Amino acid sequence: MQYLTHLFAGSAMLAIGFAAHAADCANGPQVFQTKCSACHALDADRVGPHLQGVVGRPIGAVKGYTYSSDLAGANDTWSLERLDHWLTAPARMFPETSMAFGGLRKAEERQAVICYLQNHG
Repeated sequence: MQYLTHLFAGSAMLAIGFAAHAADCANGPQVFQTKCSACHALDADRVGPHLQGVVGRPIGAVKGYTYSSDLAGANDTWSLERLDHWLTAPARMFPETSMAFGGLRKAEERQAVICYLQNHG
């Protein structure tokens, strides 16, 4: 019986996690629009580089866009975890960044943007 209780509790937590993820994804376009679109677009460089294909892309790799030296020399890729860290506080991750953005303090906003970029980028 105890096994079934743990199984049920684990299944309930998993369901809550999926529901939260779906809610985050649903908010992605709005969070992107209000927090990111002044400088970024999916398909065109603006003040910041385009974000289409950013998930899994090498950091500082958009051809024709001029990056700060630390982003240009990062020698890493934009994983989901790295994007989450970056969106929390860009200047903490790369102090020389020219991106004048303090970050998204709320985890649900970061997850919404990341989900949006992963599914529409």
